[in-house]
Amino acid sequence: MINVITVEFESALPTVKPPTFLDVGVSQAYLPWEQRYDVLLHTPQATANLIEASVWDAVNHALVPELEGMPFVEIYTKSGQYVASTLDLPHRLGTGYLLKNKEAKLDGERFREGLRERIRKQGVYSAVFALCPMSIVLGSFYTHIAGVYRIPRVLSGEFVAENAVSMPTGGAVHDPVSARGMGVNIKQMFAISRDKKGEKDKAISKPSEAGLGNIVYVRESFKAERYVGRFVIDTRLAEKSNLAPEAKHLIRVLSEYLVSRLLSETVTLRTECYLTPVEITCSNKQELPTLDKAAADVKQAIQDCAELFEKVRVEVPDDQVDFDDASEDDAAA
Repeated sequence: MINVITVEFESALPTVKPPTFLDVGVSQAYLPWEQRYDVLLHTPQATANLIEASVWDAVNHALVPELEGMPFVEIYTKSGQYVASTLDLPHRLGTGYLLKNKEAKLDGERFREGLRERIRKQGVYSAVFALCPMSIVLGSFYTHIAGVYRIPRVLSGEFVAENAVSMPTGGAVHDPVSARGMGVNIKQMFAISRDKKGEKDKAISKPSEAGLGNIVYVRESFKAERYVGRFVIDTRLAEKSNLAPEAKHLIRVLSEYLVSRLLSETVTLRTECYLTPVEITCSNKQELPTLDKAAADVKQAIQDCAELFEKVRVEVPDDQVDFDDASEDDAAA
């Protein structure tokens, strides 16, 4: 079954700010058959991240209450420090933090080998569903551990500004102390350098290295005739898999719940890009469930699948991750 959900939005601000991609800039295209320019506001990859963030409690490292009981794989250090989970890592269950980690274990062996064996015995859909159903809904790849195994997204989404025109803007960050930064004794200022031994102060040779002085910048925003988002729920591969009927049902209602939850309020793609849903239509001629209805359906579906789930917590050595991260300046270097 495939259902295409089309959403008309209003922009909460007069303009929208699209993403700027490395070596590409703003993703925009002229459509000669429509005689208009369209601007991409959010990719399917970014939309998947947005959906995950909408149901993830980053403070308590847990799912929202409506999804309580649904499994995912957690990674902790042996001393109890939270590292990450398959709900906040790239590639979900296919993450290198599990599959390329010598210390991560599943079924008493390396996680990579344990998952490979499960996939061979149970099939990729059943093996993944037991550990992390979201890795089916939002997709995951296992080509580097088990041949050609992968799970395409059941739920995909994208946002576009149609018939958009560019509105370049700019401005300046004003330094109230010294416009050029030259009136400051920079011997008293420092930058930060970092090596394997940790962080240390580094002398600076010019004010800009410490972020002093007025900083001029250029921005590009857009005004569009129409703001539209489309979500595709495609359960056809899951339906053909060897998943149990209740598991297939959960995948469908979970996908509907995630869309309903995202569209229940103004969608914030980024600062200066706030989209409020005004009209929602579905290709299956049915209405998208209300958030209350979708939440009730997914709660029941999770309960029905309880015996199919396995909650796994992976422990890694305390020195696996250095939580004293490099500064942004060092990371960008």
